[in-house]
Amino acid sequence: MKIKKTSLIVALIYAIITLISVFHHEIWSDEAQVWMLTKYISFTGLFPHLVNEGHPPFFYLLVMPFAKLFNNIIWMQLICWFSSVLAIFLLWNNSKFSSLTKTIITLSAPFIYFFPTIARSYSIIPLLVFLLAIFHNKTKENPYIYSFLLIALTHTHVIMAMLTFLLYVRFLYLNIYIPYKNKEKQNKHFIISATLVFLAFFGLLIQLIGTTSSNIYINFKDDDKVAALARIVFAFIFGSMDAYYIKSHANYFNHFTVSYCLIFAITFISMFIGLFKNNKKLFIICTVSSLFQILIYLTAYNQLVLPTRIFSMYAIIIFAFWVLFDENKFRENAFFTKKKNIAAIFTFFFALMLFNGIKSYYADIAFDYSGSKRMAQFIKNNYINENPIIFTDATNIMVAINYYLDPKHNLYWVKTGKPYKYVVWLKDIIPSFREENWEFYLQNVRLVDKKSPLFVIVCYDAFWDKNRNLEWKNFDLEYVTGDSLEYFEKFRLYKYKY
Repeated sequence: MKIKKTSLIVALIYAIITLISVFHHEIWSDEAQVWMLTKYISFTGLFPHLVNEGHPPFFYLLVMPFAKLFNNIIWMQLICWFSSVLAIFLLWNNSKFSSLTKTIITLSAPFIYFFPTIARSYSIIPLLVFLLAIFHNKTKENPYIYSFLLIALTHTHVIMAMLTFLLYVRFLYLNIYIPYKNKEKQNKHFIISATLVFLAFFGLLIQLIGTTSSNIYINFKDDDKVAALARIVFAFIFGSMDAYYIKSHANYFNHFTVSYCLIFAITFISMFIGLFKNNKKLFIICTVSSLFQILIYLTAYNQLVLPTRIFSMYAIIIFAFWVLFDENKFRENAFFTKKKNIAAIFTFFFALMLFNGIKSYYADIAFDYSGSKRMAQFIKNNYINENPIIFTDATNIMVAINYYLDPKHNLYWVKTGKPYKYVVWLKDIIPSFREENWEFYLQNVRLVDKKSPLFVIVCYDAFWDKNRNLEWKNFDLEYVTGDSLEYFEKFRLYKYKY
């Protein structure tokens, strides 16, 4: 692969800019969960636990060596950041998009902020997808590389499984079915590669069967599928436009929001028309893969369609247009078959996300992404030497506090009375411990432990309980973290007086 000087310069500038937001970012619960899990669970214990986690193992296996060796989650953040830097390098070095299109993609919300900064498995999706685009028409020469990329992406996140499955079917058709049809001798390398990918899909299927029956958050039921679909569609639109807009203006429609919805929808549909007119196979791959993601959200995640999940679909769209421009088979006889028109529509779509990227980048630097770090720092500065026992009823929301306190201290889960390191997604993790129960519970704890200071951390303004506030005389409010960009992770610390 020939390395272009411009690609290196752009990747270096991009690396510096995004690294600033990485270093300013406060870890939130989903990020902390991966780190704490890979740090404290054994290698053999990881795989059965991931059935409950709902995520395939590839990202966890990347993180685990660093988690075992180090105490600082920056190593996981750097994995995600570096993956994004490599993805941008490949975009500039290997794609046939114009410099304007590459610039707009680089500065758009997914790449200037969300993928490099939010350290989750989604961050390595663009790199793997871009590599698949590069090797899309080189499967005969590189069957093992291609099969590894399919396996890695399949086991990065389930929402990419349909894309990899369709590309796998294409691989089988080109390299096994056609030689069989032409009565040619089968190449053992293609058979081995195809078998490995098949086993990867089979392993994912086995995991999903267990996940749907064990993970309470995936088992949320929504009988009104029409309303759920509408919520998903609007989450895609507003999450692309402004990741924080929908939280404060979810039901507020003015001329701007209506206009943006129309522009977004027209541009989105126009891109798919352009794909259909120029390459129907790519259209099928892109459309079916995108609809599969919608189906996953509709059946499992429709309550929380996060921006990083949204932008994973846009990585598929980039893949489709990358291959389209690489093959360069435009007929140039109509509006949607002219290369310059398709390029303009595709570029404009990502330009719609520029504001979102700039705002999110600035917000993470200027404000707390999560209140977890601030709360943990307050506890360490004021109480950690007193060996406090700190209870919570929301392990999944406060696991990042656990990370920032660790290894000196851990939060205690009120439903077991024991410290916890990471979350197990069973039914009883949903917060249900009411204020009137806290005093009774802590009275019983005090009968056993007569010396340790007892504390309670609760989150407030969360969707299940607005403005939780202990007002009884036996509790003192010690600290409030204040607002955070992550809506659920605002905390209050109470001290039990007795």
